[in-house]
Amino acid sequence: MFQFCDNFNHELKCIEPKTENDIVFLDQTKFKKENPTYEDFGNFLYFTARETPGFRLVLDSPWNGKTSEEFRSEYNAFLLYGSTKERMEGNSFQPKTVVSFHYLGALLKEEFRHIGIAKNPFQIEALGPIVLTYIVKVPGKEPISKVRTIQLRWKP
Repeated sequence: MFQFCDNFNHELKCIEPKTENDIVFLDQTKFKKENPTYEDFGNFLYFTARETPGFRLVLDSPWNGKTSEEFRSEYNAFLLYGSTKERMEGNSFQPKTVVSFHYLGALLKEEFRHIGIAKNPFQIEALGPIVLTYIVKVPGKEPISKVRTIQLRWKP
């Protein structure tokens, strides 16, 4: 079972479930940069807002029949945005549950650099929908690919 989730507890239960289509509201009062660029916004998402798109995966059997060590070494999760693909930074494992997340700010900053807008003046309205593709390679299973669209908005 695959579940979009941006925050987990120590038991790897989802405490911030998400859907395939979400609006994420950010606190603009904490974005204190004067004349911010897209790179500044990426830093805000990473260091202040700490937006971490992720997922929770419940396996059919513990470690899919492999040892814990084998499973961990063969497991990979990636997040794609535009032409940028990054390995998810956070992974936690239990015998039948895996959670992974990545820092949205890091992913967006890399794509902003790639398309040449990192130093341009930032406007949240110009971002439009952010289409994220999750690619998960689980040992003993076919790769999983899921798409999630988020829109970033300032809190009213």
